[in-house]
Amino acid sequence: MTVSDGAQTLRVLESLCPIRLDRFDDRLRMQKLAFLIQEVGGYSDFTYYWYVRGPYSPALTQALFSEREAPGRKDSPALSDAEQTLADDVRSLVGGKTDDPLKLELYASVWYLTPKRKLSSGDRKSIETTMKHTKPHFKEKQVADAMATIRAFRVRHDARAG
Repeated sequence: MTVSDGAQTLRVLESLCPIRLDRFDDRLRMQKLAFLIQEVGGYSDFTYYWYVRGPYSPALTQALFSEREAPGRKDSPALSDAEQTLADDVRSLVGGKTDDPLKLELYASVWYLTPKRKLSSGDRKSIETTMKHTKPHFKEKQVADAMATIRAFRVRHDARAG
């Protein structure tokens, strides 16, 4: 199932938490949640790059600020079933912690680094090394737990889709 565009991604994002951009942690949360929405089955034109705090999309930042500044912004209609599934999948993946910027940074970063195939021991070591060097504030166990959760999520998601 896919959500077809950036506007719908923003609607799913807004269903997970209010779109706020005033503080750095708010912008970080928006970036990581939108990335995870896209990765669990959404589709948008937002391209992500590896950045200091994990996957980052300049186009998403522009879209978020444009959305916030749009005059006469109305309440979004209810989410479609596909959009609700995306929101539920993201909540499930992060254990309901959609308001925790550090947990979102951890999961989005590990997801970004994790290949979409079965992981070899070399893959796991590479992810652990990258996270250790670029994100030393996360403990090895946190990274390993996130990797295991993401792998299990992907297996369940692939079985549901196939």
